[in-house]
Amino acid sequence: MIEALKSRWQRLSVREQGLLIMAGVLSMACLVWFGAFQPALSWRESARTAYVVAAGDYRQIGAGTARLAALTASGADTVLEREPVRSVVAGSASRAGIVLSRVLPDDAGRLNIWIDSADGPRLMGWLETLSRDHGVIVVRAGIEQAGRGGELRAQLLLARSGA
Repeated sequence: MIEALKSRWQRLSVREQGLLIMAGVLSMACLVWFGAFQPALSWRESARTAYVVAAGDYRQIGAGTARLAALTASGADTVLEREPVRSVVAGSASRAGIVLSRVLPDDAGRLNIWIDSADGPRLMGWLETLSRDHGVIVVRAGIEQAGRGGELRAQLLLARSGA
């Protein structure tokens, strides 16, 4: 087989041999460029992008940690604890559009509330806001359907978390 290729090569003119050599060199150059260099450059660029994103995340986490430390040192979370539970609940219920029909504080600093009619998602969103933003949790709940329209009736016992 090699002998057949050698005899065929020798039958080609010098010009044809030169063209085949140039085509082979060009093919090898393309193969090396698209097979090795281009993927390496793409990988390097994606690694650079990932590094920039990670560095930004790191700076953002560092800034958040510093803000948290400053808030904790200044005692900002104790301001929420100084505001009475009754005020927090009444104010947030008003903002959420929930009507409290009866409010009864107990000796332990907890708050019994009754709601005659409230939209289910609105009530659950309000309770989530109380817990997340004000540290007021539901200790006990009695919730039932108030009618066919999806309205709920609730009796809740609320308290500060950790109290």
